Order: sequence, then C-alpha cells, then structure tokens
Amino acid sequence: MNLFRALSYKEWMKTRRLIGVMLLLMAAAVGYTYIDLTHEIRLNEAVNVWYGCLFQGTSVAPWMMYLLPLAGIALGVVQYVPEMTQKRLKLTLHLPAGETQIMASMLWYGFSIVLLLCLLLSLVLSAVVRLFLPSEIVGMMLQQLLPWMVAAVAGYGFTAWICIEPQWKQRMLCIVVSVGLLSMLFVSSYPGSYSQFGAGICWILAASFIFPFSSCIRFKYGVQ
Repeated sequence: MNLFRALSYKEWMKTRRLIGVMLLLMAAAVGYTYIDLTHEIRLNEAVNVWYGCLFQGTSVAPWMMYLLPLAGIALGVVQYVPEMTQKRLKLTLHLPAGETQIMASMLWYGFSIVLLLCLLLSLVLSAVVRLFLPSEIVGMMLQQLLPWMVAAVAGYGFTAWICIEPQWKQRMLCIVVSVGLLSMLFVSSYPGSYSQFGAGICWILAASFIFPFSSCIRFKYGVQ
C-alpha cells in the first residue's frame, strides 16, 4: 500500500497539470452542449429535438467522441513518455518490489484518473441535458457515451503499451493493433449499438491492461 501511495503521488505530480487542462476542456464542452442545445430548441422547437434524438439517433454531445479518447491518450503520453525519454522507468523498476506490482500500480493510477474524468463528465452532462430533455433521451445519451468512455480507458492502456515498448519495429505493430481494437468502438454512434458487444468491450479493456506488462518485461531485460 505504501508503494502504491508513493507511485500514485509521483504520477500525480507528473500529470496534475494535464488533469487540470482536461477538466477545463470538459467544462467547456459541457458549456458548449448547453448553448447548442438551447439554440436548437429555440430554433427547431423541443418536440423536433426530441424526435431527432429518439428516432434518428442524433447526439446531443457529439464532441465527446473525440474528447473522451483524447483524455485517455493524452494522460498515457504525459505519464509514460518522460519515463522513457528521461530513463525514469529503469530507476522505478529497481524499487524494492516486483516489476508486475510496480507496473500495475502505475496503470491503476492512470485507469482510475481516466475513469473518474469520464464518470464526472457523464454525470454533469446528464444533469445539463435533463434540464431540457426527458430521462429517456438522457439514457440514450449515456448509451452513446459508453463506447467512447471505453475508448478513453482502453486508449490510455494502449498508449502506455506503445510508449513502454523499447523496440521501434514492435512499437509500430503495437500502434496497428491498438488502432484496430479502438476502431471497433467507433463503428456506430447510434445509441444502444454496443448493447450486444459486452464481451468484446471486456476483451478490449483486458487487453489494454495486460499488454503493457509484456512491453515492461521486454524493457527490463534490455530488448533493443
């Protein structure tokens, strides 16, 4: 537990500014959603907006498709690129603990931050949308956000995998695999499209957590 606290504090010092920036961006996105929604209701009337959301799958927050994955990828870059370029990871792996425990602690920190950001955004966004639209549309919006939130969490893990990988040839393969897996989460933006893809989502999340350990082991043993 003490090791986890120490590593979490180290990662917090490294990523706190980015977390602040992402919170500001998410607040701006929520504000834009509020303005855009009120404008649409004034322009097209609430009934037409409801119809578009219920029967045409219109998103009330389309920007989240880009913002959520960006949050996960950016956190992975800020957390792990300095570890590699400044050779910090080699020192970290020499702490009095196994590399699996150390890597798991670093990953759990990042996954927790991304998940908290996604949950906070979804709660605030739901409260804003509920001011104008019925709860059914809020539920559809959350269904629409789910694969994008999964992409944020998995995107963080895959970014860690790519950054830690010591060999450039293998790193390119990591990028191809990561893009291929994440692209599955953007096949459709219609609410409920992924209701039958639960097993696939679990596999993608599991892969994003497990794959970085292979690169960590390769790095520790000096693969070039």
